[in-house]
Amino acid sequence: MYADSIENLVTELSKLPGIGAKTAQRLAFYILKGPESEAKKLASAIVKAKELMRFCKVCYNITDKETCDICADSRRDDITLIIVEEPKDIVSIEKIGDYRGKYHVLQGAISPIDGVGPEELR
Repeated sequence: MYADSIENLVTELSKLPGIGAKTAQRLAFYILKGPESEAKKLASAIVKAKELMRFCKVCYNITDKETCDICADSRRDDITLIIVEEPKDIVSIEKIGDYRGKYHVLQGAISPIDGVGPEELR
């Protein structure tokens, strides 16, 4: 139906969570319709984030440093700890603005059906 390169773009976009075939198609055409410089900026931002992303050595949050900003913040309460499944859960809690403790990110959930036990988590 489309050129191979467009079909490939739609296929790759549709692999993103919450992006179905129609949304992937709309995104692909939006990207292709815009200036080439914007498409290059988007591609560069994705590649750069992937290259620089690492896990905080303390809590396993996503960061581009050895220790994330939350763990490095001396104003945070070291005694209060919330254990979350994924880094995106931290974003939700931080948006509320009331929590001043720290976090520990498991990077997943225990799922005996999928063979994921405590030893597979952080």
